[in-house]
Amino acid sequence: MKKSILRSIVVFVCLSASAQKKQKVLFKIDGEPTYVSEFQELFKPDKASISSASFEENLDLMVNYKLKLMQAKLEGLDTLPSIKKELNTYKADLAAPYLTDEATLQNLLQEAYNRTLERVKASHILILAKGNDTVAAYQKVKDIKEQLNNGADFVTLAVKYSEDKSVTTNKGSLGYFSAFRMVYPFESAAYNTPVGQVSEIVKTSFGYHLLKIEDKEKVKGKVKSAHIMVAGLGTAKKQRIDSVYQKLINGDDFDLLAKQYSDDKGTSQKGGDLKPFSRGDLPKPFEDVVFSMKEINSYSKPFKTSYGWHIVKYKGVELVPDFVDVKEELKRKVLSSDRGTKPKEVAFERLEAKFKVQVFEPAKRIFKSKEVYKYPKDSLQNVFISINEQPYLQESYLDYIKYKKSKSPLDYFEEYKKEKIKEYMVDHLEEENEKFRETIGTYKKGLMIFELMKLHIWDVPKEESEKVAEFYKQHIEDYKDKGTTFEEVKGYVESDYQDKIEKEWLKGLREHRKIKFKKRAVKKIKKTYE
Repeated sequence: MKKSILRSIVVFVCLSASAQKKQKVLFKIDGEPTYVSEFQELFKPDKASISSASFEENLDLMVNYKLKLMQAKLEGLDTLPSIKKELNTYKADLAAPYLTDEATLQNLLQEAYNRTLERVKASHILILAKGNDTVAAYQKVKDIKEQLNNGADFVTLAVKYSEDKSVTTNKGSLGYFSAFRMVYPFESAAYNTPVGQVSEIVKTSFGYHLLKIEDKEKVKGKVKSAHIMVAGLGTAKKQRIDSVYQKLINGDDFDLLAKQYSDDKGTSQKGGDLKPFSRGDLPKPFEDVVFSMKEINSYSKPFKTSYGWHIVKYKGVELVPDFVDVKEELKRKVLSSDRGTKPKEVAFERLEAKFKVQVFEPAKRIFKSKEVYKYPKDSLQNVFISINEQPYLQESYLDYIKYKKSKSPLDYFEEYKKEKIKEYMVDHLEEENEKFRETIGTYKKGLMIFELMKLHIWDVPKEESEKVAEFYKQHIEDYKDKGTTFEEVKGYVESDYQDKIEKEWLKGLREHRKIKFKKRAVKKIKKTYE
């Protein structure tokens, strides 16, 4: 069974329709050609798992693949709902890069990398914007900004006005931070505002902010360290950390002591090793000690944080990586953060300009009232929008918003329009993109063959348990070294039974098809194997 699955998957993944361009026929099955270039593409020398077989084995494998594909089409497996659903999901995933503007994404990646090279120290004032009450909040932050412009002290106004609950303890100070630590608009304001100045008013999902930039410094790299922690701050805890420190002075191994005494279970079994960190990543008292250390493999005296007592071992600095080394990690972070919407927005703007998107305002007006949720669908048959003259009815918009009743019906219109543009692009991408079309075609063939093999080979042992048992009796000597009972060797027996019925099934397929090889082409390719 495993061999059958592997062969089907290898063929399915590697076969490329683009290989047909040279149009030199290798063989025909019922007049349907398979080209020399298909064979050469599939059995390239660098595909060791395939090319290690003999020419005859590879040719046989290619013929079997084509026979299976023809049989799958004959049985109508390409029309199965499960295959259509899987294919649509794959299409959407494969089309994702076409829904992201590459130039915008690259700019964001470079911007993010540049920001990771610098830390910003800032304070802020937050005025919460609750629900739709944004006008009053904006006016309040505008008045604060005017006071600052007239020379008022930032800290004084932060303590007086800021609605960030932490202001009572930090007076608005956020300390140092780098890229991805704050929401994107806030981060951008921090990096774009010069040191010593107050930013313009910044709107985020939390409300309105004013930032005072206190310092900016280059990041020299992340510190590598390990620690032993005793959780808690009581007298007994202090005595315990002091006893560990004394063992270090006496020459005991730091890693072993961490494993034995540290209460940080996430690091203790790794000798106390911490993930490399920058300023702002960990509590300030901890960072102050670590960043003051210079000698590699030296360790600190016991010190306390809000978590308890610590002894730190300094292990050096991890240098700042080059852009190319962190590009993929940055890409994941960018696309999963709030800034990741920008490349998608630019892509949708481009698609909307490319496609002829028409909104039918008379049909749209009916959605101004929430009463539309009560309307029967047969009264919502007017064209709502069209994309390249493909109509989408009012009914489709109602289906889209029927479970989204927290806002006004039309508040979801732009979201709906983007969704339909996306659907239209995915549905028609095969028409204009050859590579996409070939990839989808190859994947579809693989799904069809997978279903075919399940139907005729892989699921058969479950349906023919008596025949499998009889097969075991006939070949019992072959399994003695694997087990003494049928249950012990059942997996091996079923796999061999599958191989048996697959050979018989393929033989039947060949008998019902006319296979004609082009002798000259076969002979020419065979020479490359010698």
